[in-house]
Amino acid sequence: MFLGPWAEAAEHTTLQKVVPLERQGRVFGFAQSVEQSASPLTAFMIGPLTQFFFMPLMTDGAGADAIGGWFGTGPARGIALVFTIAGVIGLIVTIIAFRSRYYHQLSAAYAAAGDDDENGGAVVASPA
Repeated sequence: MFLGPWAEAAEHTTLQKVVPLERQGRVFGFAQSVEQSASPLTAFMIGPLTQFFFMPLMTDGAGADAIGGWFGTGPARGIALVFTIAGVIGLIVTIIAFRSRYYHQLSAAYAAAGDDDENGGAVVASPA
């Protein structure tokens, strides 16, 4: 959660620089639609999985026996385990994405785009 704002800023900066101006609305709209559709989907999947698997696992199951000594035991530790696993999966997916061909193509397009003008692409108001 701490790095989310920086990741979003980097994504928006890259897309604004690489995607032509007339297509940016569609690209940002599609990206936001995908991001927003993931929230209810994951909530409906993770909620029951946590309640019926991870909470009992960390309360009196094999998980409590295996990692309970250093991770803790109880229903709250089951939820914490879900957050930990989700964070690790997110990190792995990010590393895979950074190593993908598409990311390298996007990085090359970003580097080739250069600055739009002498102001580094910043909008400067002209005197009235």
